Amino acid sequence: MSLSAYHRYRSRGARAIAIAMALLAALAMSLAPQAVLAQGTPAHRSYINPFPNGDRYRIAVFGDSLGEGLWEGLYRAFEDDATLDFIQRAKKSTGFVRTDNYDWNAEIDKTLKDDSIQIAVVMFGATDSQALKQDGKWLKIGTEEWRDAYGARVETFIKKLRGANIATYWVGLPVMRSPGQSSDAEQLNDVFREKAFVNGAKYIDTWDGFVDESGRFSAYGPDMSGQTKRLRADDGLHFTMRGYLKLAHFVEKELRKDLKLARDERNIPLAGNEEEQVRVLNRFAQTPAAPKATEATEEPAADDFAIVAPEEGEEQEGDKALQQEQVGDVSLFRPTLSNTTVQAANLTPRPVNVTTTEPEVITSELPGGFTAVATISAVTDLSLASSRPLLPLAQRPYYRVLIRGEQLEPKSGRADDFTWPPG
Repeated sequence: MSLSAYHRYRSRGARAIAIAMALLAALAMSLAPQAVLAQGTPAHRSYINPFPNGDRYRIAVFGDSLGEGLWEGLYRAFEDDATLDFIQRAKKSTGFVRTDNYDWNAEIDKTLKDDSIQIAVVMFGATDSQALKQDGKWLKIGTEEWRDAYGARVETFIKKLRGANIATYWVGLPVMRSPGQSSDAEQLNDVFREKAFVNGAKYIDTWDGFVDESGRFSAYGPDMSGQTKRLRADDGLHFTMRGYLKLAHFVEKELRKDLKLARDERNIPLAGNEEEQVRVLNRFAQTPAAPKATEATEEPAADDFAIVAPEEGEEQEGDKALQQEQVGDVSLFRPTLSNTTVQAANLTPRPVNVTTTEPEVITSELPGGFTAVATISAVTDLSLASSRPLLPLAQRPYYRVLIRGEQLEPKSGRADDFTWPPG
């Protein structure tokens, strides 16, 4: 087995381990979502916060010299979108190995304190393929000690971004011209991939975008226009401007998809926070008509619930006869009830002193300028409707489970009750 094949084999094994760890982490989060929400995680479902400050997304690009070029590519790729601000936060000749030169984990605290960022794009590795000094000992790249030490620094950086509720996209390194540099890049990508999966960042693989038909490094390839152009610089590590545009395209695809999901979620009132829901629902709330002064102290009689049959002159032949009814601006046609049907309906006892509640209106914007309107009414059991007050929207089970992602307390003895010892 060649050295390159060995590294690819090991990379697949590490990738499988990373995916398994990510699944375990996701399972742990699903078992205790209250703890996650208690730490300030928002209740929205999209990866990007759908409610940025000022309706504009500030996207910071962190990294080394590769990160600088990536920022240029992203800036050009999204230059027509006025709702996105791309901020250049990359710095040449830096990384997670030489913390004595520039400590990213210390600097990121200052950046997050002084700036408001909703999205972070990260790309490191141009100068990190070297030995790392830990506790006075030099650790060679690829060793388990180096992997643990380097991975801890990467993980700290991701956790600080995710802890600030920043959608984080970690861009993997591409293939390099030198076999030794390619091997080091695979080692770094293994760490980036694993730490991104485990800590809630999105890893973007760029390796296959800059190889030839045999899977080897190629300085030339199709650019964004489909023409074969030079994409890599003379050092076999960096890119030409066309290459950075293609590199940015890998991020652009993922970013545009998540931005669309976030913007679509803004159009659903139930997906907003509680203050947003109150604002939207009050806009559609209907003011009930005030009762007449003479009827304010009177209890409704049983006859008030009776169904009135049409006059003899209005009744028409057959069950298919229709009568027109005006509801708002809509004309409805309903079958005319016969005297027999009305008499049978009036034989059913009617409840007295029934407290009814107005239905709640929920709207959702649809493509083409249309708006879907639905109503949620109280339960049909009138005895329950009169005795149980209607919970606020944000406290109802369907909103807490389906919208906010909470896990309700299970009933004792039910299948989802995992208390030990069992009751």
